[in-house]
Amino acid sequence: MNRSKPRITPPARLPAPVSIPVLLDRVLVGSLAALVVARPLVAGDDPCRLRLTSGGGPLSFILCVFLVLIGAIVWRIAFGRGRADWWAVVVPLLLFGVGVAAFVSSQLTDRYARPGIFVAWDWVVLAAVAYLTRRVVPSVGDSRGLLNVLLATAFSVSGLAVYQSLSDRLGLPTTEIVVPADATSLAGDDEFYPELNRPAVSARSPRGTLDSAETLLVFILLLLPAGIAVCRIPAATRWSRWSLVIPLLLGAGAVAALLSWPFRSLPGNWSATIRLIEEHPLLGVGPGNLSRSAPDVLTPHSAWLGLAATAGLVGLGLFVLAVTVSICLSWPNRIPDLVDPPVAGTRWEFYLGGMAGLLLGFVWSTGEMPAEAPAREIFKLASAAILRAILWFASFALLETLRLTPRAMARAILVGVGLVLISGIVSDAAGLPTILFPMSVMLAIAMNLRAAEPMMAIEQKWTRPVLVTSSIAAAALTVAFLVTAALPAWGTASAVRQARMVSRRFAELHRWYETARPGLDRANAVTAARGYLLANIINPLQDAADRDPGNAALRLEVARWRRPLWQYQLFADPQDAVRVADNARKMAETAGQLDPHNLAAKRNLFEAFLLFRTSSTTLPSERIAALNKLIGQIAEREPQSEVPLRYRVVRMLLDRGDSEGVETEATTLLQLNRAEGSPHGRLTDEQEADVIERIKKLPKANPNEPKR
Repeated sequence: MNRSKPRITPPARLPAPVSIPVLLDRVLVGSLAALVVARPLVAGDDPCRLRLTSGGGPLSFILCVFLVLIGAIVWRIAFGRGRADWWAVVVPLLLFGVGVAAFVSSQLTDRYARPGIFVAWDWVVLAAVAYLTRRVVPSVGDSRGLLNVLLATAFSVSGLAVYQSLSDRLGLPTTEIVVPADATSLAGDDEFYPELNRPAVSARSPRGTLDSAETLLVFILLLLPAGIAVCRIPAATRWSRWSLVIPLLLGAGAVAALLSWPFRSLPGNWSATIRLIEEHPLLGVGPGNLSRSAPDVLTPHSAWLGLAATAGLVGLGLFVLAVTVSICLSWPNRIPDLVDPPVAGTRWEFYLGGMAGLLLGFVWSTGEMPAEAPAREIFKLASAAILRAILWFASFALLETLRLTPRAMARAILVGVGLVLISGIVSDAAGLPTILFPMSVMLAIAMNLRAAEPMMAIEQKWTRPVLVTSSIAAAALTVAFLVTAALPAWGTASAVRQARMVSRRFAELHRWYETARPGLDRANAVTAARGYLLANIINPLQDAADRDPGNAALRLEVARWRRPLWQYQLFADPQDAVRVADNARKMAETAGQLDPHNLAAKRNLFEAFLLFRTSSTTLPSERIAALNKLIGQIAEREPQSEVPLRYRVVRMLLDRGDSEGVETEATTLLQLNRAEGSPHGRLTDEQEADVIERIKKLPKANPNEPKR
């Protein structure tokens, strides 16, 4: 009978004496843990920042990563400690290369360049966190602690998701922010493509603290193997017997996400994405340009196809190479299967890091609350934060009593990463920063496990100059991030939030203007509405647009709010109304140049010229010609939009009673409406009959009505 050799557990190691180097080292470990805990609480479904309503939390998170990176390098310069392993920089450099490929692709001609800046910084952050994990927690004990932090975070997120799935069935208080239904158009609303402005995610689907049930499922798949491995450890204490709860709750969260069926697949998405890859194989079409280059395709429903289509085969290849190198360097067979002795005392750096991460995440999630939501809704976020904190601290305390071997840890990590890579074939969530960040941390942890103890850096003649250069480079990256991305985007988020909050009040003032009687009442209404609009909406948005010159959506938003301003100026100062109209036109044209494949700029101009023709008798024929030109340009890409747009023009002319030119416009409309197969769109029978009847009532009208 074969007997396994008894494992001799070494005595517990005494805690390192408290000194400045040790204290600063523990501060860095706690800071990294805080970033890991906060990441699932930061919005991450809009990495391209295409939505005006996106908050500044993700940018603040990136800044915190850079600050911790600078601190780690400075600590290394001052005290000369760390792993002497040059493979530690290979994976970060490859991830950095993906960001460079994304940025270069976005800067090519005929593309919307701004999204590529933010996506590139997200990849730089992944490189930074991979490097930080290798340098800050090189020991097996610290790596295990950081993995426990990730598991506790997944446990708390999954627990909240289970509560969300049961709240409706059991009548429990909801954790979802409820915004009162309001038909008023608010600042930040996408005027023409709401499906591009926000994800089509059911508000009641269980998603924990993440953006969607799909992201929740992928996040749980990443950590579930580690949770299963933990529960298989023999219980050493009465408290550790509860380890079975961890995989059970993670599994329950995964089931809750699956029941909402988060994976969506639309016919033709993959084929359209593959076609873009064939047309732009090396660098792709640029981040944020997929929906602009492939009509009717918002997402490819495949993270890796999306990466290849937007960053090219170069970006996808660098990412695959980074993952491959990480797996090779962390293959379980090369890792010793020994349990290191526990450190005496409580590792307060992880507890304090978890507390800081939960607090930061709460602050950033509060900043993502819709501006129009009632103030009392913040109590829901606070209640959810309390539940998360209880689950996190309880699960982390339990995990600290369990000690996975390095080989078991590496095996669980690689299985979880494999599940994410497989899910990325049919899911967009696997490619979001919310998932890639913890995955990069876990791969770096697995690479750390190859050495049982951290290797001390050997001082060479070139060591200190390299570290000093690295600190300067990290500081330069931080400054570049602030200048190119953070400061402009923070300003935009603040201005849009302010304008969104006050635009509810503006709707009442505009109704007063529309219903006011001519004379003093109309003058008072114009003065009140104009002053409020300029001070609270247009001026803040215009200032933000000046600081964020590459933001096409923001310029279209300013142009949209200049339309009612033109109406007021037409009453108060007709000469200045010409200047307002010209500014609105220039803003929309500039947005069209920045984002050439987005029809929103042309639709914005269409709405402006339609309003100008409706409310003014100046240049009537020129404005009709401009409207027809815009309709033709829009119809080149969206043929089905031509009939609805021409119908609006004809109806406007009929409402004004303008008989000149309306017959030609109506004839063209009816001919396109009756084209076989309706390639140009179609009117309803009531709309068609109404147009014909009203045309007949016009004086001297005899339209060349097409035969049915």
